[in-house]
Amino acid sequence: MTENKGFLNIMDSSVWGGMEQYVYDMSEELQRQGVAPFVLTDMGNPNFINRYGEVATVLTIKLSKNSRYLYANTVAKYIHENNIDTILCHTGKFILFALLLKKLTGVKVLFFKHNVLPAKTDIYHRWIQNQVDSFVCVSKCVYDAQVVKEKQEKYHLVYNGINTHRFPKVEVEQSQNGIFIVGYAGRISIDKGIMELLGAIKILHEQGKNVELHMCGGVSENTLSQIDEYIKSNHMKTYVKNLGFKKDVNQFYRFIDCLVVPSKIQEAFGLVICEAMYCNTPVITSTSGAQEEIITHGEDGLLLDTVTDTTIANAIVYLMDNPAEYEKIRKKGYHRVESTFTIENMVSSIKSL
Repeated sequence: MTENKGFLNIMDSSVWGGMEQYVYDMSEELQRQGVAPFVLTDMGNPNFINRYGEVATVLTIKLSKNSRYLYANTVAKYIHENNIDTILCHTGKFILFALLLKKLTGVKVLFFKHNVLPAKTDIYHRWIQNQVDSFVCVSKCVYDAQVVKEKQEKYHLVYNGINTHRFPKVEVEQSQNGIFIVGYAGRISIDKGIMELLGAIKILHEQGKNVELHMCGGVSENTLSQIDEYIKSNHMKTYVKNLGFKKDVNQFYRFIDCLVVPSKIQEAFGLVICEAMYCNTPVITSTSGAQEEIITHGEDGLLLDTVTDTTIANAIVYLMDNPAEYEKIRKKGYHRVESTFTIENMVSSIKSL
């Protein structure tokens, strides 16, 4: 295995989400491990230019479909001048450009798979599979969906990992009056089970439980209006708080008593799950994707086979009423993430490909 010289991520999007944060955290860790990180992004995206500039050297071109190929020789020259030996592509819209750069420079191309989608086997995608050096799948459920048997040696399971440096141990003022704080973090949407979670909190209040729900994350106007209407019609304003998007979620995870992530769609990974577990916060989540690869039910978290108001409420009550189990899950959850799902492990594995 030759020593890595420099990694170039190709990244552009209209919003900053999990995949964009993945590249940010990876770039920061590459620096810590002695590899020079570079990010290629669109010259008209100041948000990405500024944010990635905090952790990597940023190269800008016009990345739109009709323009990027005009810059191929410019980028190829930059690759040679900066001793870049690996290109990392995270979406299909940039893979042809990445492979053109490989043709011009001889660098490796790693194609990251962040979604649970079945592999395509038409002529075009078979050609892509022949040209790419390695495919990186962020969980086993992604690997199982994506792997092409004829090219199995090119597919690698490299678990996503959290940037533990973002989650130092800090003293956080705990809730008053014995209130049990249920947290939700991530994109707030209907398919993420947010209405069922609200229904569970309503059930618990009807049972006389002293519970609050604190939600943290981005939300569309349409979903927000549905949530607000539900909260208003069920008189829940005093015990449901929407905190909006928070860049620093360390204190949020350490303040809440448990995190509930009742997603109803297939999740490629579960970054917020790992973040909360690392912060010693028990997690309740569904079995709709890679969550089962992270959590063993009853040991380091709780899994829901079905997502309903009642199943969520019952799981929350279990944590509230069983302090010994709560403490066991809290401690084992931390050790599970600390041993397996860290950015250090992830980047070390990627460097070895």
